[in-house]
Amino acid sequence: MNMEIKDIWKSSKLRQFWHNFSAHKTYVRLCRLSKSDNWSMKYLLPGRLWLDTVDVVITTKCNLFCKGCHHLMPYYQQPYHMDKERLIATMQKLNECFDWCDHYNFLGGEPFMNPDLKYYIAEAPDEKCNVIQLTTNATIIPTDSELFEVMRRKKVRILLSQYPSNRETQQRLISILQQEGIEYHIHKPVWTEYGKPIERSRSTKELKQQFSRCPVKCKQLYDGALYYCFRSSNCHDLGICNVADDEYVDLLHNTKEQNCREIRRLMWRHKPVRACKYCLRGTEENVIIPRGE
Repeated sequence: MNMEIKDIWKSSKLRQFWHNFSAHKTYVRLCRLSKSDNWSMKYLLPGRLWLDTVDVVITTKCNLFCKGCHHLMPYYQQPYHMDKERLIATMQKLNECFDWCDHYNFLGGEPFMNPDLKYYIAEAPDEKCNVIQLTTNATIIPTDSELFEVMRRKKVRILLSQYPSNRETQQRLISILQQEGIEYHIHKPVWTEYGKPIERSRSTKELKQQFSRCPVKCKQLYDGALYYCFRSSNCHDLGICNVADDEYVDLLHNTKEQNCREIRRLMWRHKPVRACKYCLRGTEENVIIPRGE
């Protein structure tokens, strides 16, 4: 009976209306907070700042060229590692602002390609993070003993993306992580079509519906700023589209008070960003595609 009600709800016009309603995103964020291991209403009080998920981009270099890459890495003609001093300064500016973060995630590109990875992990504020995570395509075996030590100290969880081409290397990496006492999780994500980063003609109503339906929750720390999402930061970095002033937080050039205010506004945003026109997430065209192809 419960399944019948669930199926009726999924196909109902009421559900479609609710998912098109701007308050739907607020409801989803509150649901995430209630499921957090450190859930507390205090993080919703004035003067408090709670982040659900932040992705810290440390490199645009990747040893794979997946045509469906959500982060647009194959579009970088000259991929690069983030400037060490600049990124650490940006992390420190972000870290001083929030009271609790559910997922603090390092990624690229492929993060194990960046030789400075251990310094970035060392800056992660583990005392106020539910999970400190590193997402890898599991095709590179790290050998730096200092990296393993800092990952153990910060209790980093390694998220291993499972692709058809990386099974052998992944097993070798798992064996090393087990020997080093580092937590890992094998991730078998469902890849969906975000589309090529080209501008699409959508009405204001269509963009609002797309934004309300979009389930992306990750805010992206990228080159001195915090962006609403990864499509916004990568499209901006690639020069594909500009971002409006209210679509990112210039962490390095703001005071702590300014950053706290602007981050809170970004986290509870209810209107589309410009990059929505360059993305299929939240639309009917966002169909399942082969993973890691």
